[in-house]
Amino acid sequence: MSAPALARCEGVRQEAGDIKVFTLRMRDAPAALMASVRPARHVAIRCPDADGLLQSRLYSVTRKDGPDLFEIAVKRSGRHGVSDTLHRLFREGASVALQYAAGDLTVDAVAGYRRLAMVAGGVGITVPIALVRELATRARQGLPVPRVVLLLCVPRVADIAFLHELLALDLTCDWFTLRAFVTRQAVREGGHFLSGRPDQESLAVLGQPQAAVICGSHAFAHAMREQLARRWPGLALLVEAFTPPAVPVAPVSPSGDDRCAVRLRIAGRDTVLEMAPGPSLLEMLESAGIPVRNQCRSGVCGSCRIRISGGQCRFEPDFCLTGKDRRDGQVLSCCTFPLAGEIELHLNPPP
Repeated sequence: MSAPALARCEGVRQEAGDIKVFTLRMRDAPAALMASVRPARHVAIRCPDADGLLQSRLYSVTRKDGPDLFEIAVKRSGRHGVSDTLHRLFREGASVALQYAAGDLTVDAVAGYRRLAMVAGGVGITVPIALVRELATRARQGLPVPRVVLLLCVPRVADIAFLHELLALDLTCDWFTLRAFVTRQAVREGGHFLSGRPDQESLAVLGQPQAAVICGSHAFAHAMREQLARRWPGLALLVEAFTPPAVPVAPVSPSGDDRCAVRLRIAGRDTVLEMAPGPSLLEMLESAGIPVRNQCRSGVCGSCRIRISGGQCRFEPDFCLTGKDRRDGQVLSCCTFPLAGEIELHLNPPP
């Protein structure tokens, strides 16, 4: 396998909501990789976390200004991971490994609709800002673009990244409307800002969309998907989740027995792992040195799909498996949390 390309930091600027925007230039990158880096897609960056362990993490491309120059927006998490390392140490002139670009959500996926809703929570704004910028370019070129309503959910007005740019678009483009729900700060109702969280009634601000882009944490994306699907059955939903599912509280044995409660048996191998409940199945396998193909780690891309049987698991919502997939025993290992018993795993099942 060839060495990953490098991305050199050309600039850093602070955005609202504890977000930094990094301008990166690809170096020694194959032409195919440079072409695959497009706004709203995500790039895999390999970088040490706070403990010095190399990790691969995905970041949305918010802008591309040339064949080799692009931007990502990174929110500090406070969990001492790669994002925090980038915030703390990544400066102009430094480089990180750029592994690949992936994702189906680009301007091409939405430009053909006449009416489009975008719903974003927190750092989920990175995909909508990328798409809106691309649509604005199309509009300036005289190409047709959908009427877009962007609904943001943020704790405070000061947490809205790219706010000035979004307001300018709302005020100068007849095809774009911004509405922000502010959940932890009293705001004067009307205009661009609304108090509280969106409910079925307040979703009327989205009009009658043909499709909706949903971006945010795993819990936010799941909740908004359910709300929009109830209000508009048959609505085309394009989902990007930015965080892993919430880790469940590990069950406590009534006897106080702290021994491992989960046994993972790898089909076709003489391998049985004893693990304590708590982490996801993906994390358990990785900690045992068993590689599992994965990208988003949040139930969207489907890369970590495997088949399981037996044992007890808790399943967090995902955004790609069908009912038939689940009946066949297929799961996403990032959304599956083993709890007890012996679980047989079939890695990399056939499609």
